[in-house]
Amino acid sequence: MMKCLPVLIFVLLGSFVQIARADGGVVLFQQTSAAFTITLFSTEMPLRPGVADLSVLLEQSDGSSPILDGRVFIELQHEAGTIIRAEATRSQARNKLLYCTLTNLPKSGQWKMRLHVTRGESRAEVFSDLLVAAPQPVLVSYWQLFALPPVTITLFLINQWLRRRRFNRVVL
Repeated sequence: MMKCLPVLIFVLLGSFVQIARADGGVVLFQQTSAAFTITLFSTEMPLRPGVADLSVLLEQSDGSSPILDGRVFIELQHEAGTIIRAEATRSQARNKLLYCTLTNLPKSGQWKMRLHVTRGESRAEVFSDLLVAAPQPVLVSYWQLFALPPVTITLFLINQWLRRRRFNRVVL
């Protein structure tokens, strides 16, 4: 039993780790226009109401090398008529190959997105639909915090039980 305990602890602690994502992003869509290949990333999938981190990778369509001197504008229009406009910049991004904007999505539902990209004389516009899911209940959002105390107490109780068992064997 003592040999299995570290494995058990490792498995239990591993269950609290979220899925690792490269650069923290999920690809929402990728489209190629005449001058650019445009890829849109988000930090969470599905998108939910609240602040959304939208990042754009802008590449040359012929060689897939990143473009670092472009301008990226994002326009989101909700099915109820709400319009959000933002400029994605490299200064807001952690990964300096991406153009990023933190956009507040006030409602769930279907959104139409228009990405307008310019670089010198080259221009491109791409359109896509985004689905913003309903907000998660608070308990579901923070389940890991609520689960930590009972797991810690259970591990402590197992530790004490095993120590007593070992002590009783030595005494007898």
